[in-house]
Amino acid sequence: MRGDIEICAVPFEVKFAAGDAGANGHVEGYGAVFGNTDSHGDAIMPGAFARSIAERKAQGRSLPMHVMHGIFGGDGVPAGVWNEMAEDSKGLHVKGKISGTNTDAGRLLYERVKDGALGGLSIGYSVPQGGSVKLTDPGGPKRQIKQANLFEVSLVDDPSNALARVTELKRRSAGEYKATLQATAAIQAVAQALKIYQASLQGNDAPTANERQQLLTHLQDAYEALTGSRMPEGMKAAMSNPAAKSDFDKAMDQAMSDMMRGMSDASMTGDPDHDFLSMMIPHHQGAIAMAQAEIAHGKNASTIALARAIVSAQTGQIADMREMLSGKKSAGRIPDEMKSVVSGLREAIGAAPAPSALLPPGLGSLLLS
Repeated sequence: MRGDIEICAVPFEVKFAAGDAGANGHVEGYGAVFGNTDSHGDAIMPGAFARSIAERKAQGRSLPMHVMHGIFGGDGVPAGVWNEMAEDSKGLHVKGKISGTNTDAGRLLYERVKDGALGGLSIGYSVPQGGSVKLTDPGGPKRQIKQANLFEVSLVDDPSNALARVTELKRRSAGEYKATLQATAAIQAVAQALKIYQASLQGNDAPTANERQQLLTHLQDAYEALTGSRMPEGMKAAMSNPAAKSDFDKAMDQAMSDMMRGMSDASMTGDPDHDFLSMMIPHHQGAIAMAQAEIAHGKNASTIALARAIVSAQTGQIADMREMLSGKKSAGRIPDEMKSVVSGLREAIGAAPAPSALLPPGLGSLLLS
């Protein structure tokens, strides 16, 4: 497999939509022409993008529109999106929209395209293992590309100099182009995945099947952007199929989900003491469930012993907290190190069976024995 990014530039046979659509930055053209041999001897064949296009459509993913691949004046941030992409008899046809044409930057970019200052398109793609064939005919291309993973289509300048542009971009593809394009795409994909994860946390429950699928899609995008290849099927299966998780992982997931749900459903009255106890009971129950998972599946004797101690301690604490909530249990006995202090206070005040006005509330009920 070739992990580097490939570049193919062609003249931009641009068409502009009429009326409001044109004013809003709608453009279309060919990102690749089939059979055209570039300066490195590569020729893209019909059907090369079929799988990549189908995957993007199935996942509802648009194709980023960049300017100069983030190099030669581009900043690496997408300038728009290609909402439609399809192969026809000529090549890869794309339709898209420049973003922000109601801003100075967006209008300037659109006018540059209309004026021909950005008169070409260049695609960024990778070739998977087995996706190309080397040829030996001296008069033909050196390599036919039969399958390609499409990453983006850029607006570029001077289509008459497309071959020189391809040569320079390919020379730099292992460096700043790859870093700019792939890092940007990966950051965007991870950001989308984090949004879904944070939303599921706010719901105090484990992600739904649909949310897990969306997470997988975004993580797959990030993997593809960083590695230049698709996520292995085994990795996708492990991430998308809960059954592939170990029993320990399932137990920990369930413990976390139950704990979050219990804390969310806890009765809140506005009284700090009551609300603290109400929240801490499901919190401790979650800790006990996690400790029980360690006891059942752990291998380290010291860790298992610690887990057993957690179960014992927090089971007792839960019982105490429940009694406190029901009013059947008062505050615990005063610690030994405080007994002498309390005795001294009682002697100084002249503690009698009847509470003194100087005695802090509840001090007289504390047991020193």
